[in-house]
Amino acid sequence: MRKQKIFLGVFLIAVLVFFGRFLFSDELETTFYHLYSSKIHGAQTTRLVVLSDLHNREFGQNNKDLTEQIQVLKPDLIVIAGDMVNADNDNLDIILNLCEKLVKIAPVYYSPGNHESHLLYEKNIPLEEKLDEKGVHVLVNRAESVVIHRTPFLIGGLTTAPEGYVEYGEEFIKEYEKSDEFKLLISHYPGLYYEALADTEIDLGICGHYHGGVVRIPGIGGLYHGDTGFLPKYSGGMYDLPSSTIFVSRGMGGHSGFPRVNNRPELAVIDINTRKDK
Repeated sequence: MRKQKIFLGVFLIAVLVFFGRFLFSDELETTFYHLYSSKIHGAQTTRLVVLSDLHNREFGQNNKDLTEQIQVLKPDLIVIAGDMVNADNDNLDIILNLCEKLVKIAPVYYSPGNHESHLLYEKNIPLEEKLDEKGVHVLVNRAESVVIHRTPFLIGGLTTAPEGYVEYGEEFIKEYEKSDEFKLLISHYPGLYYEALADTEIDLGICGHYHGGVVRIPGIGGLYHGDTGFLPKYSGGMYDLPSSTIFVSRGMGGHSGFPRVNNRPELAVIDINTRKDK
């Protein structure tokens, strides 16, 4: 009987160790998504790589592992959805060194999150200027047009939080929505799509901020974020809205100190092409 109890104890420990490797894994995960759009011209796919919520983390020395993975993916665009820095850390070396490498792989479009905004507007640190010097397209409530594989894209950045949308973002979105180009909108806060942007015609919205809900529950999604409480509506993945499709990144780091559970850091790939007639 004693041997059976010892065996059972060892077995349970082994199971916990085995599954714990997956539940608490901090290894970078590359995820793939697909979007069809009638606005895409020709048969060639446009590939986006999405980064968000790095929070000054490094994957390999000077983010060598991260940049090598992105290079292998051969993106047409690199989209950054904010919070790549920490508001309580004025050192910008990690993000600037990373962006210096990324712009050599593909054009980089960056819309700041709440942590960048704190550095920019509360501490008056010239992050936008320094990113611009590296060749990054920083989008603060504005948009730029670009043609990719013969398809015109209008890439916008909406930087306001939901509570400031009417004052800081509404006029920009009214003009932005008029375009017939493929509208790719980078907006750090998924909560903007709860009400303010819920019925807006946007071909693809890119968000972050919720860190995947920190704890991922199989079949349900993210558990919690301070902005929304339990079970955020859009915690990670692709979502179809009445007039839009949005992608919410689970992010790559964190700053709360709470461990990510069943929620590996995410490097997301979105392939966009036209739907072929069957």
